[in-house]
Amino acid sequence: MKVFKVSYRVVRRNSDQIYKGFGFRHLSDVTQYYVHPDNESFKGTTTLCQPIGESVILFTLLLQSMAKGAAFGEYYTDEERNLVYLVLDVPTDYREEGVVEERIFQYRALAKGHDITIAAYDEDGRWLEGDMEHLHPFYKLLPVFLVLLAREVETNPDYRALMERFTAQPAADLFVNLHEDFYQNHKTEEFDVNYTDLSGLDTDGLRPGSESLAVTRDNKQAARVKPKVTIERFPDDVFTAEQRAYIPHLPQEFVLQPSLASICSAVANGDLRAVLLHGPAGTGKTMSCKLIAQAIGLPILETINCTENLDEFVLGKFIPEDDRIVFRESYVTKAIRDGGAVVFEEINFAKPQHLAFLNSLLDDNGFVRLDNGDFVRRSPNFRFFATMNLGYFGTRELNQALYNRFNAVIEIAALSDEAIARMLKARVPECAPVVDKMLGVYHKLKKKIEAEELDIVISPRNLENWARLAKYDGYVRAAEKTIVPVAKCDRALEHAIRGIIMLYRWK
Repeated sequence: MKVFKVSYRVVRRNSDQIYKGFGFRHLSDVTQYYVHPDNESFKGTTTLCQPIGESVILFTLLLQSMAKGAAFGEYYTDEERNLVYLVLDVPTDYREEGVVEERIFQYRALAKGHDITIAAYDEDGRWLEGDMEHLHPFYKLLPVFLVLLAREVETNPDYRALMERFTAQPAADLFVNLHEDFYQNHKTEEFDVNYTDLSGLDTDGLRPGSESLAVTRDNKQAARVKPKVTIERFPDDVFTAEQRAYIPHLPQEFVLQPSLASICSAVANGDLRAVLLHGPAGTGKTMSCKLIAQAIGLPILETINCTENLDEFVLGKFIPEDDRIVFRESYVTKAIRDGGAVVFEEINFAKPQHLAFLNSLLDDNGFVRLDNGDFVRRSPNFRFFATMNLGYFGTRELNQALYNRFNAVIEIAALSDEAIARMLKARVPECAPVVDKMLGVYHKLKKKIEAEELDIVISPRNLENWARLAKYDGYVRAAEKTIVPVAKCDRALEHAIRGIIMLYRWK
């Protein structure tokens, strides 16, 4: 029985509205909210059905009650999460509103592989005897989907995360997402559904779902606790006066993210010697490296943009000097030998052969061998930072061996509006009266780029260039040279960007 396909042909006799389902009805078109990549409908539309929709809502209510410790049901799983057993006391309002038959006070359901057994019980806990035919198809599908939702949450991390978001803050778009993903994940599967008394089923040896939910909840609460971190620095006598001249000294508008404080101390103490920062363009990855170095008194001897400056001579090269050919070490090699840091920007643009030396450098017994034959052992005070954008044109995946040599891989989130505004006002004070409007353009354009999955980027750097040129050209004319070119000659997008800019008064 393809229960997911069947569900679209089944509707409650007394109403076609999805109970507590944001006003949606059976066969509602919700394409404006979400279309699954595997959607195979003729028109490419997303449609809701009542049995799945009401099962999602009821299962969400069960999870919410379990989180509060006043559950009206429970589900159990075996170690492999293949067997799932669910017991649910039907909420009173579900009977009063006719969502469930008046005589049904409890559902039980057992899913093992593609075999599903369901049972319904009356007010006194007696099994409603008979075969499935005495239940309306709708009331039979509810326990089927409830037990399958329990298994989906236990076996599908992405679906679990989506369900947790919805449970914490229900919203129409998330509801559509949950319904459609659940359907698309299982729409072609065949299930053997039977109706049998399950009251004697022994749950010993099964793990309650409330237990796994409690572990997740406790871990999330622990993650939200922000420990007080005192940033430790390199001792003043570790680096020479010449080296200390390379310690970054950044303007006050640049502030270290609190989440990086623990990274600072770990870098200073040598527990982290190689750190990779990744994230979208314009999020301040390289600046974060410099802020870490500034906070701990670490010189940055070299910053290399791998899209332009990384070549086979990264460690040094032979050059003519007077009448001789001599080998001149690079600043990268000086940092390796004597201590200090280097930053490789956009490391995933680099040719793999130019990064081969990093495998030995970042190994436990770090060293490099120079072209002149010298063997250079890594200083205990050497630190390596790298940054990269993921999924951008021209990038490549890092070699797994190199990737594994990073002691920490940190995602740098997009800059907050507060941080962007602070940076713009500090660098271009004249833009202060229109910063909010500039941020409005920034977010509208970002939203369009994300919605249409365009291969372009707008970053705070574009806003700074816009503000600087606007001092001489005005904001509308300056946008033609700094913001509109983000479209990369896509005439339709250029027109859309001009339309966004024209929404604001720039005087």
